Amino acid sequence: QSLAEFLAQHGELLLYFGTFAILVICGIGVPIPEEATFLAAGYAASKVQGSSIWILCAAGVLGILIGDSIPFYVGRRYGLGVLRHRFFARILTPERIERAQEYFRRHGAKTVFAGRFVAGLRMPTFFMSATMGVRYTTFLFWDLMGALISCPTSIWLAYKFGPHAEELLERSKIYVFGAIGLIAIYIVYHVISHREKPSVLPASTPTPPPTLAASPTPPQDKTTAERVEAQQ
Repeated sequence: QSLAEFLAQHGELLLYFGTFAILVICGIGVPIPEEATFLAAGYAASKVQGSSIWILCAAGVLGILIGDSIPFYVGRRYGLGVLRHRFFARILTPERIERAQEYFRRHGAKTVFAGRFVAGLRMPTFFMSATMGVRYTTFLFWDLMGALISCPTSIWLAYKFGPHAEELLERSKIYVFGAIGLIAIYIVYHVISHREKPSVLPASTPTPPPTLAASPTPPQDKTTAERVEAQQ
């Protein structure tokens, strides 16, 4: 029984939750291809009456983010010392670690985005991003950008084209994901570079208090003036 048949036979709730759970498991290194999960979920959604492809995509993206956060947390909490454990040493091989380090030295945090599209390098990339000091919010941003491209695109192709989606995706994957990735990067760059910057108001010159006009001295009564002069 294929994964698509299993997800399709148990209703839409299992379709959503099953897709979410499988993608979380993928994040800890279980050898289940992510793209195969996307395609199986999309094809199953086309067979399940009343299912929503948008809810399915949301469940898939959420599962990816949680699953990818697990190796990030392990890298942040335990560092390279975790490689002494047999399970992690088998997945995080020296060759993969070296490749991930080289990518980070050359491209920085954007490596998280690129690593999302390279099978076999995802977990080492997410693990190394933590050991090399990438902030979790930065990691989550680039991982989300990649997930929003790979997950909905593959699910939609399988939903629309069924079993032929895998062949279609295999032939045009680099072009489809590349084009969508460039568009997403451009949009992010455009939004960031054109954000409204807080205006800096020039220092205002203090306004001096209003000067009161001197009251004119009323003319003295001639009689009074004469009296004063007479007294002197």
